[in-house]
Amino acid sequence: MSRVPVHMLFTQGQVRSLLEIQFETLRRWREHIPALARHKGHAPSFTPGDVVALALISDLVAQYGVRPNALASSFDSLVQACHGCSWMMLETCVAVFDATGVKLLQASDPRRDLGEGLILSAPCRPLVERLRARLVDVEPEAVQPSLQFPPVPVRGGR
Repeated sequence: MSRVPVHMLFTQGQVRSLLEIQFETLRRWREHIPALARHKGHAPSFTPGDVVALALISDLVAQYGVRPNALASSFDSLVQACHGCSWMMLETCVAVFDATGVKLLQASDPRRDLGEGLILSAPCRPLVERLRARLVDVEPEAVQPSLQFPPVPVRGGR
């Protein structure tokens, strides 16, 4: 999967707000998932791909009771796979977890349903759509102030 240069980065506070998670939750995830350890300090350092990976981790933890320390190596691979990817690229992907780890495949890829044993397949499109909606919700509405002097038509003087 080719990666595109990422120009937008998120701070830890923005990530917590988008994912609706507590500071302690992100701190614990960083302890168990080595790829997250590089995100320290207050400067923006999370790529859009990191945010999608964290949204998937958040859903697995909240909805299915998965413990990050139990799947730390798979979650680490997921964050690494998503790191340099844009949301536009990721919304056509599916994260496939199996006994060997995690793969990021195109949704149309026939290999995504093959394998032996338990396979967890998670499409990224719903995550990206949810993140976009939340990002728009947190942006302040710019109210255009009324003009102090209303506009008046001007005629040519010559």
